[in-house]
Amino acid sequence: MINLHLEVDGKSARVGLHGLPAERPKTKATTLTDSGVLSARRLISGVQKSPPNLSYDALVAGDPELDLALAGMLIEGDATPAYFDPSEPKPKPIGDFANVDIVFDASGVEKTRRAHLVRRSNLNELHPVKMTKRMPLLEALMSFTFRQSLQVAHVDGLTFEFLRDLARSLSDRQEVALLGAGPKANQPLVIREHGSAYRGFLHGEVTDDGKYRLLLLLSDQELKHPEPKAEKTDA
Repeated sequence: MINLHLEVDGKSARVGLHGLPAERPKTKATTLTDSGVLSARRLISGVQKSPPNLSYDALVAGDPELDLALAGMLIEGDATPAYFDPSEPKPKPIGDFANVDIVFDASGVEKTRRAHLVRRSNLNELHPVKMTKRMPLLEALMSFTFRQSLQVAHVDGLTFEFLRDLARSLSDRQEVALLGAGPKANQPLVIREHGSAYRGFLHGEVTDDGKYRLLLLLSDQELKHPEPKAEKTDA
């Protein structure tokens, strides 16, 4: 569970943050044979994506698309993928590549490229994540694409009342609360180390028996209409 330092209307508390519970828990299936329990292993297939000298005669004479020396070898759990340059006559791992973020506009046209920014989590810092403003729920659903939903959970009786009252306020007004991190509450939320930056929205519901549900909705894309193209006129 992730800790969230949350401040709403001058009141702050550290609460929990975790994934949504599964509607139906997954059943753990075990395959048992006379020799024991079967388990999955990762093996190298031995199939070459770009085998050299691939021709009809070579396929009839043998199996040039297979690397029988590697086929069936066990892949260790800590193995990392390697990047190869397909244009090189003899493939070899590439180590001097750059991790680049590509930014597109509303029409899908590339705007700029920039070096990938390595971020650290900012949910449980000295400065709490603050509620900056509210907006209608319907407007938020029509203006943003939500990539992930996390559940905000209480850790004791005081935080239960704190989150329940917040959920009731949002539910009664049919609003969502926008969140901001940092000293000025103007920074996006970073959930995990080296993770992506998101806009955070709180959505709340309360049942008749006093139970509440408070969700943190994460968005990294705003829905915008592309600018209309100017019609060409004949001179």
